[in-house]
Amino acid sequence: MIVVKHKVLENKVPAITMLFWVSKLISTMLGESASDFSSQIFGQQHQTLGELFTVGWSLSLFIVFLYLQIKSDKYHPIFYWNSVGLLAVFGTFSADTLKAVTGLHYVETTLIFFVLMIGFFVAWYATTKDLSIHHITSRYKKAFYWLTVAATFMLGTAAGDWFATARSGGYNTDPTGLGLGFLNTGVVLGLVFLMVLAYRAMFKPKENGFAEIASFWFAYILTRPIGASFADYFGYNFDKGILGNQWMTVIGLALFMVAVMMLYKNDQRGTQVSHG
Repeated sequence: MIVVKHKVLENKVPAITMLFWVSKLISTMLGESASDFSSQIFGQQHQTLGELFTVGWSLSLFIVFLYLQIKSDKYHPIFYWNSVGLLAVFGTFSADTLKAVTGLHYVETTLIFFVLMIGFFVAWYATTKDLSIHHITSRYKKAFYWLTVAATFMLGTAAGDWFATARSGGYNTDPTGLGLGFLNTGVVLGLVFLMVLAYRAMFKPKENGFAEIASFWFAYILTRPIGASFADYFGYNFDKGILGNQWMTVIGLALFMVAVMMLYKNDQRGTQVSHG
């Protein structure tokens, strides 16, 4: 927290712990499965209706929870993590829609979202002279933080599809696809993710330094394709797709609820200690 003229300004985002990363991975898994399940709920013959339905409920609820978090005096686990989970749904749809509407390849949409994310970083620093993820207190910092988070979801979605999609064969192909498949994409990027976390744990980069900020956001981006790839693998490929998007959504929702409750209890303990 920061004290300004005797007024305490609470950080509006969570501490970066292992539970944070686990919860982020679960949210991306849930977002991928829920987005696909919701878009297909009216059947293939009504795909457009399903997509509009998905955008409607996910974007509306996201706005509600994000508003509650921004208006809250401090980080609130329920508001924050529901915002993240709903953004995972909307971010999936947004990235997929850009490709479908424009006809661009995955490598191109990946580059577009990367440039968008960098643009938010530049605007964030130009406006606040600070890219710290530990001092999200002012309205400008909150706005740029959430814009950057949204960009990472879209970037991660496009990049994950680029890695997983084959160049030929199957119902979904892309001339630029790397063809790793869902499982291999999740495993390969998962190993990179663990290496980044190991670097942060072992070398403890200086707080708010370039290495600390860059490694955080790199890991944050990776959580999206990792969670989504495993969700798609277990939803579509595992045991001939026996789980499907519906059961993966149920499993993801159950895990997400447990994670949020743990985060909430930890936050309550921290509040009691700080006021003890």
